[in-house]
Amino acid sequence: MEVVKKAEYQESGKYGALRELSAVKIFIEQGFIVSIPSMSARYDFIAEKYPALIRVQVKNLTLKKGNLGEQSSHKTWCIRPYSSSYGKKRTYVIQDCDMVVGIHLDTGTFAIVPISEIAGKTEYRLSAHKDSKGREYLSSYKAVKDFVAQLEPL
Repeated sequence: MEVVKKAEYQESGKYGALRELSAVKIFIEQGFIVSIPSMSARYDFIAEKYPALIRVQVKNLTLKKGNLGEQSSHKTWCIRPYSSSYGKKRTYVIQDCDMVVGIHLDTGTFAIVPISEIAGKTEYRLSAHKDSKGREYLSSYKAVKDFVAQLEPL
């Protein structure tokens, strides 16, 4: 097991907080009210717009190595939807959250992926290339719109 230095952990926490704030901003701009849990949860916040309550987990969106010089439409992005505790990976499942949002802080690129697409995986790849899996979730609100559309007002 790799030991994480205190300074590295603090930096990681800072960037995690910035990603969460970026994701909150995305949902607020789409007209959602955002609530942050007061206790530890498997989601980072809840986005609410009647009739939807969406539990959102925020993760880092990384650019796969070897993609730096490619056209933006051919870049492959990656979300690692799991948490680590004591060296063990715990993936996210439907009981944990409804959406996973990947945020790339340097470019502002984001992906909103329904948990049904990502559940149980330790890596989920996306590309804007026309034939790529996950293309519809990259810098798009499709997953949110689909989630809301399936709900019936009470």
